[in-house]
Amino acid sequence: MRVGLSGGLDSTVLLHLLASLRPVLGFALAATHVRHGLVAGSEAWADGCRTLCEALDVPFSVCDVEVERRHPGGLEAAARAARRAVLLGLGDDWLVLAHHRDDQAETVLFRAIRGAGVRGAAGMRACVPGDGEAGLWRPLLDVPRADLLAYAEAHSLDWIDDPSNADSRFSRNFLRNDVLPIVEARFPGASKGFARLGRLCGEASGMLDELAAIDLAALTRTGSTHLHRDAALGLSSPRLRNLMRHMLSEAGESMPDEDRLRELERQFRHDEAAAGLRLPFGAVAICVYRDFWWLEPLGGEKAPACVTWNGELAMAWAGGQVSFALTVGKGVSVASIAHQSCTLRRRAGGERLRMRADGLERTLKNLFQEAGVPPWLRDDLPLLWVGEQLAWVAGLGVGAEFRCPPGEAGVVPVWSVLS
Repeated sequence: MRVGLSGGLDSTVLLHLLASLRPVLGFALAATHVRHGLVAGSEAWADGCRTLCEALDVPFSVCDVEVERRHPGGLEAAARAARRAVLLGLGDDWLVLAHHRDDQAETVLFRAIRGAGVRGAAGMRACVPGDGEAGLWRPLLDVPRADLLAYAEAHSLDWIDDPSNADSRFSRNFLRNDVLPIVEARFPGASKGFARLGRLCGEASGMLDELAAIDLAALTRTGSTHLHRDAALGLSSPRLRNLMRHMLSEAGESMPDEDRLRELERQFRHDEAAAGLRLPFGAVAICVYRDFWWLEPLGGEKAPACVTWNGELAMAWAGGQVSFALTVGKGVSVASIAHQSCTLRRRAGGERLRMRADGLERTLKNLFQEAGVPPWLRDDLPLLWVGEQLAWVAGLGVGAEFRCPPGEAGVVPVWSVLS
């Protein structure tokens, strides 16, 4: 496990505690100091951290990071995000952080002021298992800072006082230094109460996630990631918004504010949504078409007008790729395209395709409607042309004139979006 070591009181006590437990429990321990250079003189803090680690016989490292100055959450949030990203990327099983009960109270109050809802007011979790990266462990989350100070003094520990923590121009510092002491003086134990509120909101948030998982399973179309819209419309508004929040969270998106989520629900419930609705949110979009709705990546790359295919097994296309699988008796007949000029093109309008040998040529617009291809996908779907004849269209299939007969060599084009 690795401790994120700032050199302040909290992380100094945490490292000392873990180092004292190491001989008994036999775990591996390391520490890393993240240097972002936002405070004058902070470059020297790493020296104090190194001295502490040498005294405790703990492997130590320093990582330098660049902090995004225009982060939407402000400089504080940007610094936290940069520290966490570099610490989680060091390849450890567990990252151990020194957040304590007063930090939790501050977090709950800060998020409540911003109207973050039950999920936001849940505050920080003591243990977050990793999913492909280090898990997060906050073993001091129920310990008040006063106890950490008493421990440090009892063990004659030295630590660094970050002068920026006294700057109440930063919102969290204002709550920590100016607001919470007044509240605590009037209501003794208030910080403990805020932390308890965070735990209770965490329990409620967990139950909301369980409910969303039940709804997601009940609404999902068999064998698909699409959900039945009629069934979703039958949910109460709070329950539908809870499901939407859950889906966005699972997709890695931050929580929408209440007004935006209500507007999303309003458009989702509108009768015209079935004709085609795509609502961008971060890197994804909530999509509605006919009887179904789903989440999909928000592609930003447009398809090229025309690219030549010279037999490559895969070609980049509009943020995804078209792959070509060689087969027998399926797809486009190899004989029909031999020695021909083959190109991939985006839709220009007016194209027609014959899907059956005994049928008529029909417009792609009509074929897309019958096949249930959402309107926003149609213009960027790849079309395979052999000379000036349309042979294959993603989402529709192979034209009758180019379909591979049984027993002959064929190639199956497949269009996929890379996520």
